Amino acid sequence: MTKTSVPIRRKFLLASPPPKMAGGRGVEIEQGYVVRERGQELRIRREGRRYYLSARDRRGRSVTGQEIRITKGHFEKLWPFTLGQRITRIRHLGKLGRLRMKIDEFTGEHSPLRLVEVFFPDAAASRAFKKPDFLGEEVTRRDEYQTAEMAIHGVPEPSGMCQLGIVPYTFIDRRLHLLLITSSSGNRWLFPKGRQEPDMTPHEVALMEAVEEAGVLGTLRQDLRTRCQMADGRHLQLYAMKISKLLKSWPEEHVRRRRLFPFSDALEMIADPGLAKAVRRLAVAINK
Repeated sequence: MTKTSVPIRRKFLLASPPPKMAGGRGVEIEQGYVVRERGQELRIRREGRRYYLSARDRRGRSVTGQEIRITKGHFEKLWPFTLGQRITRIRHLGKLGRLRMKIDEFTGEHSPLRLVEVFFPDAAASRAFKKPDFLGEEVTRRDEYQTAEMAIHGVPEPSGMCQLGIVPYTFIDRRLHLLLITSSSGNRWLFPKGRQEPDMTPHEVALMEAVEEAGVLGTLRQDLRTRCQMADGRHLQLYAMKISKLLKSWPEEHVRRRRLFPFSDALEMIADPGLAKAVRRLAVAINK
């Protein structure tokens, strides 16, 4: 029995427009996740005038075998359930010599990101590949560039430009409340945050900042996170943490104030529009 070979895919950032691109204006794709947590996934997608549904189990295996065609009406009924977990792009199909490639130009919140996937028939062809000038950094092995990750957590940040923050939350009378702290100058409300530390994972840094700056302990879920670019150009990755305890004393208690705000009030206190938008996305996931 002959074993069918699976094409090898490699993914790159697009550094500049390629010399020639097939497909004219490209096809618009809208994709959203009804469920994506703990390894389970239910996804809907519109590609031009065609609509699809697909599902994967906790082992990453397709439940349906292939994408299932659904009607426009079914798509429109399911689309509201994907709020906070969506991505849109224009897809162009092209050739790179004898190799197939697809170019995705992301729109909306993910603009101006552009990614290229190149398909190789086997490992030998992949090893022999010489990257043309229009292809930038290879991101094949970077999980944050997976479509589902970007739909939920936003555009990946450039290397060395990311801060790590935490959004402490709790429910009071079934209403979502967020814990904010003041800046060191005392004139702004924000969330605990800091830079990546050597020999610490991102979520360990976030938990450390929560204790040092806000005196708060809790449970952090690594799947409840999002990214944003702030007004000053810096990128921030935010983790949500369910509050279990507020410490009576903490390292920066004489430098900062802290306060629990109802969700809507907390949004009004956040001056940075990019951060406010990211917190809205995170609140959708928390409330599920």
